[in-house]
Amino acid sequence: MKLLNSTARGSSAVLAGALLLGSLTACGGSSQATAKADTSTLTLAIDSDSASFGFDPLRVSAAQRQFFEGLYDSLMTLQPDGSAGPGLAKEFSYNADKTVLTLTLKDGVTFTDGSKLDADLVKANLDRRSDPALSAYSAVAKGGAQEIASVDVVSPTQVSLTFAKPQPGFEKNLASTTGMIVGKTGVADAASLAATPDGSGPYTLDPSTVKGNKYVLVKNDKGPDASKYAFSKVVFSVVQDPQARANALVSGQADVAMLTSSTVDFAKSKGVGVSQIGGTVNTMISFDKTGKTAPAFASEKVRQAIQHAINRKALVDALHKGDIPAWNALPKDSAGFTEELETRFAYDPEKAKGLLAEAGYANGFEFTIIASAQTQTDLQAVQKDLAAVGITMNVKMAASTDEAFAAVATTPLGYAPLNWDNPVGVMYGVVLNGFTNVQKATDEQLSAATGEAAAAKDDAASKAALTKLNIRLVESGWMIPLYEALTNQGYNTKKIKQVEFAGTNAYPLLSSYAPAS
Repeated sequence: MKLLNSTARGSSAVLAGALLLGSLTACGGSSQATAKADTSTLTLAIDSDSASFGFDPLRVSAAQRQFFEGLYDSLMTLQPDGSAGPGLAKEFSYNADKTVLTLTLKDGVTFTDGSKLDADLVKANLDRRSDPALSAYSAVAKGGAQEIASVDVVSPTQVSLTFAKPQPGFEKNLASTTGMIVGKTGVADAASLAATPDGSGPYTLDPSTVKGNKYVLVKNDKGPDASKYAFSKVVFSVVQDPQARANALVSGQADVAMLTSSTVDFAKSKGVGVSQIGGTVNTMISFDKTGKTAPAFASEKVRQAIQHAINRKALVDALHKGDIPAWNALPKDSAGFTEELETRFAYDPEKAKGLLAEAGYANGFEFTIIASAQTQTDLQAVQKDLAAVGITMNVKMAASTDEAFAAVATTPLGYAPLNWDNPVGVMYGVVLNGFTNVQKATDEQLSAATGEAAAAKDDAASKAALTKLNIRLVESGWMIPLYEALTNQGYNTKKIKQVEFAGTNAYPLLSSYAPAS
């Protein structure tokens, strides 16, 4: 559960990418057709430097999870269906009111520094949550949406997490970077992690690694789950240029590559496989549902008018080719997705005008939204749609990071990508109690649906609750979805089986890569 910044993946050094590009183009030669299916080496061409902040897994977000999965184990593991399963914690349980989560740890886990897994080590890791540099801990630190109030050692193999407020479903967070555990040396001297990882993962970092260029991981047979990883060596090659990544895949120099909408057709024409997954919905978020910053936003009809005013298909056709328009708050592969919303809130400027009139804004109204370089173009397109129904949306570029963060309290509407891999976590940690609701607005239907989803005992109950939740998010205008971004990953069909994604997570599990034969 966290907001994902798609631009964070492009933060690696240009020079490193250029150096690697030179080596790739100079190699030439082997075609994909000659590649042999084996388990010796898996090479992934990635779009950014996963270790630009060093090897502390708690300084990165979900975009770097796949790389750090090779070096570190998490307290829980993400399963192929997107659920959370046992990891370093072999069992977990909650107290009755979901304010305490108790973890029972595996025995015999050793870190690269020689230290052993125990409850004291887990506590030492989680007690780092007050460090503002650890982005993975931002939501669980003091004052965070999912604040961990205390971590207590119950026994050498048991540790309990006590939350500031009930946190059903929190275990899912421990299946990503938040749950990754660093060895004793790394915890005691976090600065050492800048150059040296200290994990218990299925791989260790090979000396042939060239930081910012390529990262070479070799199998760690002592890792508790090493047998789940098919390849003896995994190489992460940093290739920033989208066409160069596609070329590396087609030429056989990479087995897997992150593709963009501009390179998917090229890759397919050359016979490579392409797996596609959604999961990230780019959404306008109503920060203000009470009218504090803009009186009109206190009206549900006004927020519904905005839903009808936006031409999502035109937005995608013009600016996001290869992605899909979204009328659902939840992704298309989510259990709560429903086609009903596509017609119920279809593009209809006249209906938008009617709703505005019913709400007392027949002559429209004016408000300001804060934009960034990444969101400006989209917001300018929406701006034109809203103007056509009488709403003046002023798009102001953020003058500073402080202004961008303050927007949740100073402006009525925001725009960000939301990953819904853990809907209950997003609702409790971001939407109902989190930073997108600083006005403390309430909605009984949203709260009830979230509670039902958290308490669901089977797939049918979960689907019913999530569908109810999804519909109400859109109906209420708390969420105004625009489009769902699709992740495209190309793979060498001669060497790699079709790449599988975990549920609606935007990145495949490193363990999901398997040889074609």
